[in-house]
Amino acid sequence: MNREHSLFWRIFYIAFPVALQSLITTGVAAMDTLMIGNISEVQLSAVAQGNQPYFLFSTTIFGLATGSTVLTAQYWGKGELDPIRAIMGLILRVGMIAGALLGALVLAFPAAVMSIFTNDPQVIASGIEFLRIIAFSYVFAAFTGVFLISLRSMENVRVSLCIYGLSFALNLVLHWVFIFGNLGAPRMEIRGAALATLISRICESVMVLVYMYCIEKKVRFSLRDLFRPTRTYWFTVVRYSVPVLCSEMIWAVGISLQAVITGRLGVSALAAISFISMLQELAMVPVMGVGVAAGVITGNLIGQGKDDEALRTSKTMMKIGVVFGIVVGLILVLLRPVAPGFVAASPETAGIIRGMMFVAAYLLFCQSINIVTLAGVLRGSGDTAFCAGVDAFIMVVFKLVLGFSSAFLLHFPPVWVYFLLSSDELGKLFFILPRMWGGKWIHHTTV
Repeated sequence: MNREHSLFWRIFYIAFPVALQSLITTGVAAMDTLMIGNISEVQLSAVAQGNQPYFLFSTTIFGLATGSTVLTAQYWGKGELDPIRAIMGLILRVGMIAGALLGALVLAFPAAVMSIFTNDPQVIASGIEFLRIIAFSYVFAAFTGVFLISLRSMENVRVSLCIYGLSFALNLVLHWVFIFGNLGAPRMEIRGAALATLISRICESVMVLVYMYCIEKKVRFSLRDLFRPTRTYWFTVVRYSVPVLCSEMIWAVGISLQAVITGRLGVSALAAISFISMLQELAMVPVMGVGVAAGVITGNLIGQGKDDEALRTSKTMMKIGVVFGIVVGLILVLLRPVAPGFVAASPETAGIIRGMMFVAAYLLFCQSINIVTLAGVLRGSGDTAFCAGVDAFIMVVFKLVLGFSSAFLLHFPPVWVYFLLSSDELGKLFFILPRMWGGKWIHHTTV
């Protein structure tokens, strides 16, 4: 009983700030959806599709940073700080270069980028305006995201909560100012949403630098560590980070394939899915916190040589995922009658939203278990190659084969297409649950 009480308190200590941070981060997207959604369905769809390049990029950065935390969590458990600084510098360097390159690509070819995700001329035109501003934010997002995710592996989650909290407050005010033209600012609509996000990303990076040089006293990471030799850790980083990166990229490609499919089902279906996706992200906020806690705690226990305790803890984590899945699923079902009223939805769009709410509840139940187990326990233990393999197989079967065939060959209604696309989370459970109960997923990653 004492062990479980201590575990639940430790989970809460990590998960609660991470959940609040996720809520803040998701709140930025929710602001775009709700504010732009009250202007027009075309601009709502353009924001959703225009954010796809950033979604792919942020998923890549998350994969890099999360993969590195498999290592840094175990080094933290052993009390070794120099390897942590080296690994953080390496991942930050890669992330910032990738952000600069992607931003340049999107600025050079905005129409071509939008055409990948939709064939509607109005959505493409609005999306181009959005991309020409938001592309400048990628490099700042990479710097802030990698640094703060690295801190999580050392059970330091309050800093990211403070930084993203202040950023959210600023973003909220700037969205209101620039989208609707308040306080004497011009009415910029979709361009205002992009500008507000860019300014907020720059401020986040400034706050990280202030913390790095003026407050943080344990790891003592500095910008000089971006250029330090890291050859000693290359093999280990590649071995454990690249599978996580591949897994996240596979998942991101799957979501982007879903966007390609839904972007050709009509503006009503696209607007409905954009709104449903926002609700899903909000509903998953507490589960994301538990998933991060599961990975950090598992990695720390393995780093301390407590393999048996890590196995026992994983079973408790899995039960927590089931409970959260039931709760968030029920919440979405209860919101179904009133959900279309949150945006300026046409009667057709409102009907699609109500149908998709049932599918979203089913999706979130399965996804809750997967986040805690696959993205949390298994990755935190270093079982990253297995996770990448599962993600690749499931993406091909559900997103590629079932998604494209149901939409373009069988011409299913949008709700049924969405149901098949969402069933990938159920498919993962058939691989993850036997792996968890088998217990052969612990890997010692430190060098």
